[in-house]
Amino acid sequence: MAELNQEMKQDLTPQQQLEDLLKYTEDLMAEEQYDKAQDVLNNALTLDTFDLKVYKLYSFVLRMNGNAQGAEIFEKVVMNPGDPSAFYTVATTLLREKAFGPALSPLKKVLELVPMAGNVHFDLGYTYLKMFDLEQALEHFKISHEYQPSMQTGFYVGYTSLLQRDTETAKSYVPYLEAEAAKTGERSAMLDTLIDMIARYEAFPPTNLRDWHFVQYGMPLLRLSDEDIKDPSSPLNGRYVFINYGWGNMAYGMYIFKRLVEELEIMPKYEFVIPAGPKGSPAAFALSQMLDVPLVTPEALKSGQPGIVFAAWTDEVDRVAQHLIQNPQVTLFAFSLGYTLQAGLVPDFVGYLDQSSRLPWQSTVMVTKEGERKERPAMTAPPEVVGHYILDRIEKLTDEEKAELEQIVDYYKERQHLLKVGEQRTPYRLGFNVESPIISPRMIV
Repeated sequence: MAELNQEMKQDLTPQQQLEDLLKYTEDLMAEEQYDKAQDVLNNALTLDTFDLKVYKLYSFVLRMNGNAQGAEIFEKVVMNPGDPSAFYTVATTLLREKAFGPALSPLKKVLELVPMAGNVHFDLGYTYLKMFDLEQALEHFKISHEYQPSMQTGFYVGYTSLLQRDTETAKSYVPYLEAEAAKTGERSAMLDTLIDMIARYEAFPPTNLRDWHFVQYGMPLLRLSDEDIKDPSSPLNGRYVFINYGWGNMAYGMYIFKRLVEELEIMPKYEFVIPAGPKGSPAAFALSQMLDVPLVTPEALKSGQPGIVFAAWTDEVDRVAQHLIQNPQVTLFAFSLGYTLQAGLVPDFVGYLDQSSRLPWQSTVMVTKEGERKERPAMTAPPEVVGHYILDRIEKLTDEEKAELEQIVDYYKERQHLLKVGEQRTPYRLGFNVESPIISPRMIV
């Protein structure tokens, strides 16, 4: 798809782009490349134009891929193009699969047929939020709140307004949320989150990615990729980053985490470390050595003692989410998190925010200076052996490196009275407030 998009002329209308995509889809189908054809059709569904043929081809591709149930959902649209419920079923199916861009077309079609559907305006606002289009997201959240006011719609209007630096609008929705919470007499996660975000925003107005992460989540982001790459012109710097982490990257994140654990008064005294999965086992071993606490099995989560669960990547966060959401004693440290993904809960510490990564002991593909791609196999040594590579690199940190990392330690020391970690963490660890983009270009000053 990347090659196809690059070849497209920028001056083509959405309809012309759609026709090109449909032709390309038919060529792929003729070659029985149905998976790739589905990717192209997903791209077609993001365009600001409608053609029933997209749904017809989509149903055929799904059936050829053995997904009869999915094919029937798209076929209902083809057979009933005037039925809003058929389009809405397609949209909700795509949203459940986190296919936010492709959900745009069926959601827009539902609104053409039922313009005052408040729930659809909300879904469209949420989709635009995931697509980094804050203006469109806010517009649809406001309409949804006008048609069907609720705690959820009010929160997202205030939330999205704050992401656009409109603190007055964000504040104006707090009384509404307070009134709604008073009706139930229960504490509201959305109300608390919005109030806390406004407080962090006003105390430390955000100017960069780490600032925005602090404003939105109140949790530490230990390292930015451009801090390691340093070259502003590098193609690895920017909105999305694909990166192969090295031992230096591991050392930086782990060193900062150790310093914060030892020097922030709000941090608990940890009794154990648990790896969330095999990817992070070497780092979990290194962490246990650094903090002088034992590496234990997940059974320790039942002990009620404060501990650390270390996850290498988002999929490992998902794996442990259900065990940690209601366990405030445990700190989740995710070394790398994809900010366009929807984790089951918000990690207390995040090493890096990247779209994709490989840790230094995992298999990956390296590109030589000549452009040749070579596969680097995964290390086969036991986790404790690999963990010593991290410890050795930490021991070799230079004074210059430590001075740079010191700035991040100082950054969170200054903000620790507002950090949502340790005893200051709220009971809410569910991922509803990790839904929004934190790296939209609109947020970078």
